[in-house]
Amino acid sequence: MVDARSSGATFRFKRGASVGEPDAESDQRFLDRCFTDTGYYEALVDCANPQRIIIGRTGAGKSALIQRLKSQAENVIEIAPEELSLNFLSNSDILQTLTRAGVKLDIFYALLWKHVFAVELLKEKFGLLTEEKTRHWLTDVLSCFRKKDQTKERALAYLRDWGDKFWEETEYRIKEVTERLENSVKAQLGADLEFLRSSVEGATREELQTRAEIVHRAQRVINDIQVKALSDVLKLLADDVFEDPQENYFIVIDKLDEGWIDDTLRYRLIRALIETVRAFRAIPAVKIVVALRQDLIQSVFDKTRDAGFQEEKYQSLFLSLRWDSNSLLEMLDKRVRELVREQYTSQSLGLRDVFPPRVGQIDLVDYLLTRTLLRPRDAIAFVNECLRRSEGKGAVTVQAIRDAEVDYATKRINSLTYEWMNHFPLLRKCLVLLERMPTHFKLSSISKDRVDELALDLISAEDATIDPVAVAATKYLNGQSMHAFIIEWTKTLFHVGIAGIKPDGFTAQLWEYADDSAPTDGQIKPSSILFVHPMVWARLGVVTEK
Repeated sequence: MVDARSSGATFRFKRGASVGEPDAESDQRFLDRCFTDTGYYEALVDCANPQRIIIGRTGAGKSALIQRLKSQAENVIEIAPEELSLNFLSNSDILQTLTRAGVKLDIFYALLWKHVFAVELLKEKFGLLTEEKTRHWLTDVLSCFRKKDQTKERALAYLRDWGDKFWEETEYRIKEVTERLENSVKAQLGADLEFLRSSVEGATREELQTRAEIVHRAQRVINDIQVKALSDVLKLLADDVFEDPQENYFIVIDKLDEGWIDDTLRYRLIRALIETVRAFRAIPAVKIVVALRQDLIQSVFDKTRDAGFQEEKYQSLFLSLRWDSNSLLEMLDKRVRELVREQYTSQSLGLRDVFPPRVGQIDLVDYLLTRTLLRPRDAIAFVNECLRRSEGKGAVTVQAIRDAEVDYATKRINSLTYEWMNHFPLLRKCLVLLERMPTHFKLSSISKDRVDELALDLISAEDATIDPVAVAATKYLNGQSMHAFIIEWTKTLFHVGIAGIKPDGFTAQLWEYADDSAPTDGQIKPSSILFVHPMVWARLGVVTEK
């Protein structure tokens, strides 16, 4: 092993030295040259492998896998949610009226995704980039398809009906399909559509019955849209277009966790997207790859759950990202070597060559990685903070690591607060109970005065009605037990990764990022031991053992 501290090397860290950016899109230099394959990419690029929905927390490497697929595989089509003009759906007066009346639009949303994907695949396959090329394809190429049965005839009729605009941008297709549905609804319901817009308040029994009949007719219109024809199109694509198993095509979708549309509609669209991903498995040479944040997919299932819903039937589609210490060390080592490669070419310097072997009595790698949630983004962020304090030096010192840890812990808390904003908007306030506490303690040791102070602070906050801990605080102050409030607080800290828990003397420590199951309310007892994650010790003033 080469040691930059004793080798006489002239290497020095420059100002702004880093081992990468927090997001994959800005991390091209390191991502391309230092990609660490933990087996997930191989599963993703294999069209025969059912796993195609990448699940993971923020910073776990979902976007990095998407970027890798785009740079390494052929025939990759990227669809950006913000460019689909899906707000056109939110602004549709007819769709809003149907939704408020109770008409289920899931079939329509699934049709939208199927239509968009089918067209994008045909555009890529046949180069339908201009109106002229599309017209030629419609007249010449479509006529060459083998017409074996009525199924193929229906599929070809569908393509002829819609095909003259295939060369347009994707957002055009969203508007085109939506407008056709709106026209169909108006034609079928006529003046009754206006009746649906009226309020049900004070309605008579006869009016409610009339309304129910109109809703039933509207639902039939939705159910009768060209779903069967699109299923026939998928069969045509599988049998006559994408039949070569050696020529694979990929559609990738990322950034679904960002604010591209209203949440209520977004959940429905993502649920329809997942169903569509399943449907496209009928085309073996095509794989639709979607990246979804772990908490987002759970919200989708919770918000769109209906009768007969079975979450386990989707499990085969999921590629759940998990990292271990060895993989993270390999990733960091590659990135450090890449950082110093151009400045120091006579010898190769890795992580252990430019960092001290230990921090106090703890091995360097253990010290660094126990202060992460075992995510690449955390590890990169910590190393970058250390490098920032090593400008002009040939190695990182223990003092630089300890100084870096305070800023790193602060930024990780900020990051978690932003990551979980929609679920736990008052997370930052909840951390006050951890300040100046030991690294681990029994829940019963939290003083009532501190609990009361937090509860009062939470119920006066702006988001008190939607944050689960604040809701529990209101119940506590209205007479519910203090432990019930502590349970909700503990579950929140567990879900975001800031705390782990040992429910009893017979159960091992549980951590969200390492375990598949969360503790139940019954497992969280006053005698349970809460462990504060080392990642936040420096920021919260946690009292560590000497």
